[in-house]
Amino acid sequence: MKRLRKKFTQMELGTVKMNKFLVDTNVLIRLIVKDDESKFNTIVNLVKKVENNEMTLILPTITIAECCWLLKSFYKLDKQTISKYLLDIIESENVEVEENIVIVALKLYAEKNVDFADALLSLKAKDNIHLLTWDKKDFKKLSCEYFTPDDFI
Repeated sequence: MKRLRKKFTQMELGTVKMNKFLVDTNVLIRLIVKDDESKFNTIVNLVKKVENNEMTLILPTITIAECCWLLKSFYKLDKQTISKYLLDIIESENVEVEENIVIVALKLYAEKNVDFADALLSLKAKDNIHLLTWDKKDFKKLSCEYFTPDDFI
C-alpha cells in the first residue's frame, strides 16, 4: 500500500508523465453545448494542451454513444449537427477513438437517420456475426444482415 501511495504522490508531483486520457461524456458535452462557462473555459485551456502535443484524448465508444443520445434527447440537436461536432473533435490532432468504426457509424447516424447504436451494431455485424433485433426500421436502412428472435422459433 505504501508503494501505491508513493506512486500516486509522484504522479501528483508531476514526476510521472501522464499524457493520455479517456474522456467522459460530460467533458465533451460541456465543450459542445457551452452551458457552463467556467467548465467550458477550462476545456478550452485543455484543448490548447492537446493542440500543443502535451496530451492525447481518447474517446471511448460508450462516450460517443452517450453524447449522441444526450445531445439528441436533452439538447434537441439534429443528428447531422451532432455528427459534425463529434467528427470535428475526432479528426483533431491528438484525439483518438477507441474503435475506428465509430467514424463510419457517426456518418451513418446522420446520413441514414438511424440511432447511433444501430449504426454501430450494423458495422459490427460482419464476418459470420449476425444481428438479432426486433428493430427492423433502422436496420432496413443499413447494409447488414439481421434477424428477429421470431425467425428462430
